[in-house]
Amino acid sequence: MNQIDDLAQLLDDSLVEEYLRENPDFLAKRPHLLNQLDVTQQEHGTVSLVQRQQRIMREKIVTLEDEITSLMAIASQNQRLYQKFAGLFFELLNCADLHAINNTLNQHFINELELSHVSFKLFKNQSPESLYINRSELDNLLVQRLGRGYHYFGRINQQEQQLLFNHPEPGSVALIALGSDGALGLLAISSDDPNHFHPEMDNLLLMQLTRLIASIVKRLLTE
Repeated sequence: MNQIDDLAQLLDDSLVEEYLRENPDFLAKRPHLLNQLDVTQQEHGTVSLVQRQQRIMREKIVTLEDEITSLMAIASQNQRLYQKFAGLFFELLNCADLHAINNTLNQHFINELELSHVSFKLFKNQSPESLYINRSELDNLLVQRLGRGYHYFGRINQQEQQLLFNHPEPGSVALIALGSDGALGLLAISSDDPNHFHPEMDNLLLMQLTRLIASIVKRLLTE
C-alpha cells in the first residue's frame, strides 16, 4: 500500500479533497503518482488517473465537435432561409396589386419553402372579393389563438382549418395578424409537419414579412 492509501485511511475523504483543492499543484509536482492512482469504473475496470482524465477529455472534445457541427448546420440553414426571405421581400415590393401579393406569397411559401398552403385574408371592404373576409367570421379563432397578441404558432382544430383553408389542413400553422392593431387582415401558413410551427420558434423573419405586407396593402388600398 502506498503513502497516499495510508494517508487516505487516516484522513476523512472530505479532508483529502479539501487539501487537494487548496494545493492544486500537489499532483503536478509528483507526476509519478498519477499512473499509480487507480480509478475503478464499472464499464472500463481499473484504469489510472491519467487514463481516466484522458478519456474524459476525449469525450468532452467529441461533444464540443458535435455541438460545433450542429451550430454550423443551423447557421447554414438560417442563411439560406434569410436569402429566400430577402427574395420574397424584393418581389413583394414590386407587386402592383393585392392579387399579385397573394400569388407571390403562395409561390414562395409553397414552392421555395416547401410549406403546404397559404391563406391571405383581408378585412377591408375594398379588398378583392377572393381575398376579403368579414372579420366577425374569424372572431372566435382570433380570440382563441391570438388573444391579445399578434401571432400564433402551433396546431388548430378542423373547424378552424376549414375556415382558413376551405379544407382540412392537418399539421401545424402560423397565424399572423396584419396591421399594428390586427385590423387589416390575417396571414395563415400551414405545414404538413405537426411540429414545424411551434410556440418556441423564432418569429423575427415572419413578423418583418407581415409588417412589410401590411404597409404594401395599406398603400394599394388607398390608391
